[in-house]
Amino acid sequence: MAMIALVVAVTNHYHPFVVVTRNSTAFTDSLTVFNTFLGLIISFRLNSAFTQWRAGMVAIGALSEAAREIVGSGCAYVSTTIKEELKEHNVEDTNDEAIAEAAKRSGRTMEEEIELGKKRKHLGHKHQPIPRDVLEKCTFFTELRRLVFLYIAIVFHDCRGRDGIDRLKDSGVLTDAEYDELYACGSEHKKEVKDKESYRALVRRTPHKLRATITELWLKRLVQVATRRGHLTLPNANNLQIKIAQLPNLYTTVFNIANVPIPFNYMQYLQFLLASYMLLYTFVIVPNSGLYTPIWVFLWGTFLFMADEVAMEIECPFGLDANDIDLEARLLQIEEELTVLIRSQYYFVTGGASLSHIPENLEDGSWRQVPYAKLRSKSAITESFSFHQGRLSPSNMAMVQQDSLPEINEFTALIQDPATAKDKEKADLAKTFEYGSTDIVA
Repeated sequence: MAMIALVVAVTNHYHPFVVVTRNSTAFTDSLTVFNTFLGLIISFRLNSAFTQWRAGMVAIGALSEAAREIVGSGCAYVSTTIKEELKEHNVEDTNDEAIAEAAKRSGRTMEEEIELGKKRKHLGHKHQPIPRDVLEKCTFFTELRRLVFLYIAIVFHDCRGRDGIDRLKDSGVLTDAEYDELYACGSEHKKEVKDKESYRALVRRTPHKLRATITELWLKRLVQVATRRGHLTLPNANNLQIKIAQLPNLYTTVFNIANVPIPFNYMQYLQFLLASYMLLYTFVIVPNSGLYTPIWVFLWGTFLFMADEVAMEIECPFGLDANDIDLEARLLQIEEELTVLIRSQYYFVTGGASLSHIPENLEDGSWRQVPYAKLRSKSAITESFSFHQGRLSPSNMAMVQQDSLPEINEFTALIQDPATAKDKEKADLAKTFEYGSTDIVA
């Protein structure tokens, strides 16, 4: 617009053709109306951008809460049967009726059953196989956490505009078998696509939505298998399926905020208004400003177009600005929250027989598993052990081993420190120049 104003100013300087402003009310009145109208449009534009930014913050928060709710509810629903645990616990409480019933069921006398119950207390340190029921439940916990985290990671990768499939495989969030299923379903195509309008071209442009769809199916399969195995009741399974069904809606909300900030026609209309206003402003001030007109047009145009650029930056909260959402930090936070839930449920299912401790030495990792035998020196679990912290039945006390439970993997490899990554790239580049690479040789 400043260049156009320069052409108009130079032409009018040598060949005056613009009507003097004070002699034409059309220019002045039109400019006044334009000022008011444009001010309202720009105010609405900035306000809508801030509304969009707040909606993005709320959407990411809702996605995090949904992840915690799914994992937390799944862990709470899949628990040991209280009725059977209480019956076994009554054997140790010297309940004559319970002892007699247990002795009759096992074909032993009451004295033998009492003596056996005492021996069970001293067998906790011996390594015996973990019960299949506990193993399946712990496997369900870890798989539920991993798949929910996988879904959130796919959404965040889509917001950042990165593919991220290799990072998911390297960090262990996505298994090789799951990747093979993704490839077989058609969401992953490594061949070059010549037809830009074909199905494969569309898939390559939006692979995250397809990956998220398959991941949702895996979550529903997991719940269904747990239900068939008897670890989930039908009402709880239905509630968990409803919670999982909320993830696509949240993903769609985040996707729309990240990829469709404002309608395209509205953006074109706003750009047309700004250009028209600057053109009218040029003809209004050129009779009095002369050759200084391009300077005033440049300054005022910079202010107006900068407001639009600022609005475009504000309305997408998933960028790299200081006020944007730090998705990497949020992903680490979600991982730690889900991991804490699984640790708590491990403690619950094993009845407090073993617990994951956070070591003082950072070299040992962020957490480690402590075998049951090493916890014998700890205070014994009393009969009044709280149900919300775990239950320990006499029959399971000697069988639970933390070493046999599924490992709670950490997926922090998804997050890469920029400084570390930069140093690593420099080191790889130095090695390439020193030893040569296959690409250079080829």
